[in-house]
Amino acid sequence: MKNTKKYEVLREELLAFIKKNSLKQNDKLPTVREIIRDHKFSYATVHRTLMEMENEGLITKKQGKGLFVNRPVLQTEIKQAALIFPEHFSSHKIFLDILSGVRIALEKANVGLFISISNMSHEREKETIEKLISRQIDGFIIFLEDNYRKDYSHIKELKDRKFPFVLIDRFIPELETDYVVVNNSNAMFRICSYLKYNKYCDKIVFVPEFDSPDNVSSSEEKRIAFKNSIKFLYGDDEGTIISFEELLENLDTLSRRYRNLGISVNHDGIITDLNKRLKEQNRELPQNCHVFGYNNSFETPLFPTVEQFNEKVGLKAAEILIAKMKDPNSTPIQLKIEPRLVLPSGNGNFFIED
Repeated sequence: MKNTKKYEVLREELLAFIKKNSLKQNDKLPTVREIIRDHKFSYATVHRTLMEMENEGLITKKQGKGLFVNRPVLQTEIKQAALIFPEHFSSHKIFLDILSGVRIALEKANVGLFISISNMSHEREKETIEKLISRQIDGFIIFLEDNYRKDYSHIKELKDRKFPFVLIDRFIPELETDYVVVNNSNAMFRICSYLKYNKYCDKIVFVPEFDSPDNVSSSEEKRIAFKNSIKFLYGDDEGTIISFEELLENLDTLSRRYRNLGISVNHDGIITDLNKRLKEQNRELPQNCHVFGYNNSFETPLFPTVEQFNEKVGLKAAEILIAKMKDPNSTPIQLKIEPRLVLPSGNGNFFIED
């Protein structure tokens, strides 16, 4: 126990309190002041513990009313799964959609859910997995942090131990595991086809994610698929892949060189950042430039993009995990969800293609 962090000790004490008193959902918990007094921890420790427990979905804070049980402490005979995100699930729509799908499947199967955030830290991701195993978690759904291809020894260890886990959105080509991802290759070909045949683009460039390493499997797939698509559609063996800054610097030159320029990006955020930077420079996107986003990141689409059906991604990953927890020796399932294009309807709205 000497290496156990204070907030972890307090967490276990609060869980024991909930269990001992048979507290149910929406039952009120002691106040922060009472927890400090009764458990002899500092405000900083109590604050961190409560924040962690809220992230896990165990408790909820109601403004002006106090702390309440959000999910009763599960009995040991009920299976428990952990979902690990690289960032807080509220930071991106993709995480919220995945979480929604995971919850639907796990609740249907009466499997409990813990949520943990790695904060894009490889070490934290690794430590979190070890910690949750020690807490008798029965399986993982893991959205790997960006640099996972540099060291995935902890994932290989899970596989070697036949510990149930499913990778989500990203996979490790060098390691055969269960995973659920989006068919990025198919989406990229359809994007390029749309830009060529619907927008009459005689040139298409691809802008990769500016804050994500090149070896992330989803980003790598898009780059490869872009090059293959350009070769098929235009007979161009190279395919022009340029950075965000290169696009910003050369946008006017490119727009003058080609009748219609297509701009395909790795993520919707790149387009909003491009528009922001252009506005700061008192510039506008040339009218013959046609952008195409990815991942339908906004409640209302702002431009053509790709719907990945991330709720379905989460649901299928959870279903695979449930089956894996029943039979850890089963053959790995590697599922690719088919995306669809979100296209302008002609009246200012957008529709998802059939």
